[in-house]
Amino acid sequence: MKAAFIGLGNMGGPMAANIAKAGHNLTVWNRTAQAMEPVVATGARGATSVQDAVRDAEIIGICVSTPDVVRSIVLGDNGVLASAKRDAVIVDFSTIDPATSRSVGEECAKAGFAYLDAPVSGGVTGAAAGTLTVIIGGDEAALERAQPMLQAVGKKIVHVGPSGAGSTIKLINQLLVGVNLAAVSEAFILGQRAGVDPQTLFDVLSTSAADSAVLRRALPDFILKRHFEPGFAIQLLCKDLDLALSVGRESHTALPLTAIARQLYEDARALNLAEKDITAAIKALEHRYGVEVG
Repeated sequence: MKAAFIGLGNMGGPMAANIAKAGHNLTVWNRTAQAMEPVVATGARGATSVQDAVRDAEIIGICVSTPDVVRSIVLGDNGVLASAKRDAVIVDFSTIDPATSRSVGEECAKAGFAYLDAPVSGGVTGAAAGTLTVIIGGDEAALERAQPMLQAVGKKIVHVGPSGAGSTIKLINQLLVGVNLAAVSEAFILGQRAGVDPQTLFDVLSTSAADSAVLRRALPDFILKRHFEPGFAIQLLCKDLDLALSVGRESHTALPLTAIARQLYEDARALNLAEKDITAAIKALEHRYGVEVG
């Protein structure tokens, strides 16, 4: 398989490395060239531009941060559609809104390309291990053609419907992560102020009805260690929650809990925590109440 991968951040970098390690002929590109070095070390070729990366690719993976960047990479004058071979499959691993997924997919189809919205879940640990859940919207025939790339990055590959469906489900996932983490943060602030040992509180909650993957990630790996390097940055969760809220508005669905949780992450950004892991949002509550959990 001749493949290309564009966007080598915290998620895209290890995903691309796993594609190269699987033995595929991979070319990669990233806006900052330094990010290409670890992937090139696994056997990939570093490209000088998007055009250079996608020129001969049969499958093109993209993992970038915002809808606007997706549009630029795919639809721009020097982007994928202007540079790649017709009939290539574009696999968009980015977390974006379903409207953008659908519109980009339509433009790809007009130009003779297949497009899958394929956001992932599982964090940087899953990206490194190749065990991500890949949530796919789009044509099933294109999905079959993309299997070599998908199998290299994911353990669970789920086709959830037409174009845009993958992005919708990913934003619902992010909504639950954001609301759950806000509740976890609030709970441990309450425990701290009420005199409960946080490790004891975690031991109880993690074996009770309040247990969750968010709880199990947040406390032992980040909050109790006072380690807040991403991971998944607060600024990216803010973007995802904004996209979820926009889907709510478009579907005439009120999302009051999401809006409240979103404010916590905005408070954390105001404390210059935007580039820290999402678990650092607890610092906004610690700042408000004059305590530190741990």
